[in-house]
Amino acid sequence: MKKFAVFVLMVMLTGCFGGTSGPSHFYRLKMLPGSPSPVSQKRLEIGVEEAVVPQYLDRPQIVTAESGSSELKISEFERWAEPLSAALARTLADDLSLYLPQSVVKYKTLGSEDFTYALTLELNRLEAVPGKELTLDIWWTVYKNGRLFARDRSRQTVPLAADYENLADELSRLVGVLAQQIAEKLAG
Repeated sequence: MKKFAVFVLMVMLTGCFGGTSGPSHFYRLKMLPGSPSPVSQKRLEIGVEEAVVPQYLDRPQIVTAESGSSELKISEFERWAEPLSAALARTLADDLSLYLPQSVVKYKTLGSEDFTYALTLELNRLEAVPGKELTLDIWWTVYKNGRLFARDRSRQTVPLAADYENLADELSRLVGVLAQQIAEKLAG
């Protein structure tokens, strides 16, 4: 019996230490390529707050869904390079600066930073169905000197290939569309 227990322990330890897993791949959101047409030449000071993201999405692993299912797939080896909440805010700030080139637009990392406009994001839904579509549904709010200036909701859906690189690229593109919508509201 003692020999059997030692054998079982050896098998378990071999599984823990002897097995190999695939390499992890890390993806980031990127600012819009090139230089889109500016929406305004106004000089505004805009601080982009970190986005509020549901906990099941704000994790290192990329979360996808099966077509027509409520079940989520959490990829162990396909990961975000930074928290999704920070990636959305940082990329939005970068893209906004392209549409508002005379403005100071910054991802607000310090609580002591003071901007005329403060932009908050609340991710309502991010659903990636590989090989089918990607949906971004996000609420955004702009405060001017601490008072509500504008609030709106952006819902976008685009086709999605079956790979994670395409998912990161398409999400980056949708953040760019969101930046244009917000820039137009700020310019108005």
